[in-house]
Amino acid sequence: MKPSFQRGLARLGFIVMTAALSTACSGSTRASIAVDGGAAGASALGGSSAGGSTSASQAGASGAQATTLNQSGNPVWDKLSPYVDWRSTALDSATRLAEDETFADNMITWQLPEGGFYKNAKTVYAAAWNGSAPRSGWHGANGIDLGTIDNAATTTELLFLADVYKRSGEARYRDAARATLEFLLTMQYPSGGFPQVYPPRVGTTYSNYVTFNDDAMVRVLMLLHVAVELISPLDGDVFTDEQRERAAQAIAQGIDFIVNSQIEQDGIKTVWCAQHDPITYAPTGARSYELPSKSGKESEAIVGFLMTQPQTPTVEAAVKAALAWYASDTAKVVNTAFVKRPSSNTDDSYDPIQSQAGSTLWYRFYDLDTDRGFFSGRLPTDNPPGVGKQYDLMLVEPERRYGYEWGGSYGTDLLAYGKRVGY
Repeated sequence: MKPSFQRGLARLGFIVMTAALSTACSGSTRASIAVDGGAAGASALGGSSAGGSTSASQAGASGAQATTLNQSGNPVWDKLSPYVDWRSTALDSATRLAEDETFADNMITWQLPEGGFYKNAKTVYAAAWNGSAPRSGWHGANGIDLGTIDNAATTTELLFLADVYKRSGEARYRDAARATLEFLLTMQYPSGGFPQVYPPRVGTTYSNYVTFNDDAMVRVLMLLHVAVELISPLDGDVFTDEQRERAAQAIAQGIDFIVNSQIEQDGIKTVWCAQHDPITYAPTGARSYELPSKSGKESEAIVGFLMTQPQTPTVEAAVKAALAWYASDTAKVVNTAFVKRPSSNTDDSYDPIQSQAGSTLWYRFYDLDTDRGFFSGRLPTDNPPGVGKQYDLMLVEPERRYGYEWGGSYGTDLLAYGKRVGY
């Protein structure tokens, strides 16, 4: 489906969704992504109008309502929980709110003119910006500070600001959250993907590619989904109807990009790379040891996000193809686990890939044309130099061998969830 046509359907879908939400949610309590400090409440979306606007937009062309899956156990909901750890832990609610307001006030001073944030640690917001220091570690044309969605940046700040607004009623937090949403909507490419930074970094750089790495784009799409569905803390009047309408359109475009960029191997859809070209959809590399590949790690969250959306034939086909890849004997390694070397251990003969009964491992990277997992050191021309691509992790230089996550149980929870919903 062409993005322009999809955007038109999304606009129609939002009108349908608005009426549906009023009926489906009257007299009920909205689900929250932060119950008891975690990403709970997602299960309340099952059987309701979850993905309402996207459902109308994507199913409208066929005249049939697409199924929405029960969200209980979908691992993607954990991606939106980091903001909870930024909230005050004071014993009484008044003190918690006062401390969180101070934190949010400091945060707003660090907000960039376009509305985004740099990937700041929590400690940065312990004090207000001094008015002169760079507010970002990345810079674009003419030295402009760049916002980013890397490392859960910007999405975490937005959720925190919305949470404080909901508890305080102070409009400055709502307005800052709205400005952050504008940043996210503005940075999206016409093809539907989201880059790592905005405005663009100068020159050819992986930061300008569509970035699934470390779940960057998925976090944005999940946040937009929460906004459209009026899930706390993005319910009420945090955003305007017009902003939620554009958020619904952005979700439709994002799905379009995901479907178009799904990697085919011998004519069969598989999974995704950590980065893709925003125009050609081709898988691309990033840092010298992050090569074009099929990603066992990043693809998990992509599939989880797709499973929050109405299961149109196109979405369902993409999901089932990816789940089949995770379940395949060529992709998974049974009775094996990736066990990171403890920081106190300096033994360079330590092998992180270990036998472990009952565990299943997927590699971080697989060859594009096979399901052979690989690893990579830095390039020989890098500083420090490395050995490049290898099929044996123990051949990679120790600095990269122990300084990167080369595998994990990525598909375990995803496959369990897929089985639970009949996939």
